[in-house]
Amino acid sequence: MKDDMQKKYVEFQMIQQQMQQLQQQIEKFDKQLMELNGVITALEEFKTMKKGSDMLVPLASGIFASGELKDAEHVRVNVGANVSVKKSIPDTISLVKQQIDEIEKYKVQMIENLTQMNQHIHVLQQDFMSAAEKEKKEEKKE
Repeated sequence: MKDDMQKKYVEFQMIQQQMQQLQQQIEKFDKQLMELNGVITALEEFKTMKKGSDMLVPLASGIFASGELKDAEHVRVNVGANVSVKKSIPDTISLVKQQIDEIEKYKVQMIENLTQMNQHIHVLQQDFMSAAEKEKKEEKKE
C-alpha cells in the first residue's frame, strides 16, 4: 500500500510541475495576445495618417528616429530569414488576426489540458486522504 502511495505522490508532483509549466505558457500567450491586439490598434491608427506626416520610427526599445511617412497604405512585414514583404494595412491586420486566432486556439487547448490535470490531481488528493483515514483506523485497532 505504501509503495502505491509513493508512486501516486511522485505522479502528483510531476503533474503539479506540468501544471506550472502550462500556466506559464498560458501567461506567455496572454502577453502575446495583448501585444498583437496592440499591433492591430497601431495599424488602425496608421491607416489615418497622411503621406508626408512626421513620425517617430522605433530603432530599439525606447530609442526613436524622426521620419517622414512616404507610404501610408503599406507596411513591411517580416516573413523570416531577414526577409520582409510589402503588405497593405488591411492584409496586415488580417494576418495579425490569424495569428491571434492560432494563439487563442493553442491557449484553449492548454486550458483544457490544465483542467484535466487539475481533475487528476483532485483524484490523487482524494486517494491520499482515503489512505490516511484508513491508516488511522488501522492504528486505532492496534
